[in-house]
Amino acid sequence: MSKTSPLVGAPLAATMFRMAVPGVIGALLFSSVGLVEAGFLKNAGAEALAAVALVFPLTMLAAMFSAGAIGGAVSGLTARALGAGDLEEACSVLVCAVLISILGGILMWGIVVLLGPLLYEYASDNAAVVRAAKYYAALVFPAMPAFWLVNMLSSVLRGCGDMARPAIIAAAMLFSYFVFARVFIPTDSAALDDVIKGASVAMVASYCLSMVVSIFFIWQGRQPIRFRLTSFRWSTLVRILKQGLLAASQSLMTVCYALVTTVLFSRFGTDWLAGFGLAVRLELIMVPVIFGVGASLIAIVGAYVGAGQRARAISIAWRGVLINFALIGCVGLLFSLFPEAWCGLVGSDPTVVEHCGQSLRVIAPTYAFFALGLGCYFGSQGLNTLQFPVIGALLRLLIVATGLYWVTEATSVNVVIYLVAFAVVVYGLFVAVALKLGPWR
Repeated sequence: MSKTSPLVGAPLAATMFRMAVPGVIGALLFSSVGLVEAGFLKNAGAEALAAVALVFPLTMLAAMFSAGAIGGAVSGLTARALGAGDLEEACSVLVCAVLISILGGILMWGIVVLLGPLLYEYASDNAAVVRAAKYYAALVFPAMPAFWLVNMLSSVLRGCGDMARPAIIAAAMLFSYFVFARVFIPTDSAALDDVIKGASVAMVASYCLSMVVSIFFIWQGRQPIRFRLTSFRWSTLVRILKQGLLAASQSLMTVCYALVTTVLFSRFGTDWLAGFGLAVRLELIMVPVIFGVGASLIAIVGAYVGAGQRARAISIAWRGVLINFALIGCVGLLFSLFPEAWCGLVGSDPTVVEHCGQSLRVIAPTYAFFALGLGCYFGSQGLNTLQFPVIGALLRLLIVATGLYWVTEATSVNVVIYLVAFAVVVYGLFVAVALKLGPWR
């Protein structure tokens, strides 16, 4: 047994600020790897960007499983264990997290090898883009166990209330990718295969280096949770998987949602696929802010739940959700009014940049509702009330999936953009209202 988590009883505003700031910075750094990749690839042309856009939902799925879903369950269980003063249970969570990382990474690699090509061929009729997407995935996904381990070990640290070291791990990944990309990605009129190979090698190398950094932090003497195989408990593994797989179902639906939108916009040609892909990458800026505050919520809320103060935990959860809603809403409105500030930064082809801006003018204002739903999702990981966020994600997917039946090349692309925006608004409102009237009363 150990003393109660230091998060319980600490001044809320100061604690959340102390955790959220490095949490946001770390998440921004982590997600910026994809943005840096897009920056290196944009000079290679629309085909290289489109190929990576086809694989991107699968990479996003790996991140959402290992950092957001099962990783969130690991953070929540770690926080609740420390809040209850059970250090041995927290050590068991660490052992289970390592085991899940290895098995989960291998499983995802196998799934992508088997099913990925079917996705690429369905989503695009450009043979060169499909071939490049297969090549990229074949080189990157064998490194998935390392990627999972980075995210799961970072989740353990966050559950302890430590947001600084995960931010350092993310910085190591971003900086190393930039260096490796400068070395391996050719810049002067290189063949598409050479560009894709260089991007893949740079990504894998950055995964491996950041894995070494994360293992170093876990093994440091000042880290309170120790890795001991004797701490393994089947009951802990079952709890992680039960909550994590429920959360993963939302992640899976989110990625299916991204795949459906990719398919819908691919019907309007490669330029629209690339342009909408650039617009969606703006969410890589939105999600880190939501995640930074949300990861803090998991730790703080989970610690209060473990200490038996559930009503206080719910109050804290709503405060974090409202912070996310207001902050992301302002940023989304700004990029809706000035989309060229983003699209011109990450794109070079004038047509692709124009399509990116057209998408953001409609979709960016809905980021507030995206933050509302996702903020509730993170709060629910601390409170173990994930059912309604999962149902909300299903509603969003079903709304957009209707387009698969009626959207054709003759359909106005603006109709599809508004369909995507409507689905996000429904998602956020449903989750918040359902939790307010239900388990968060």
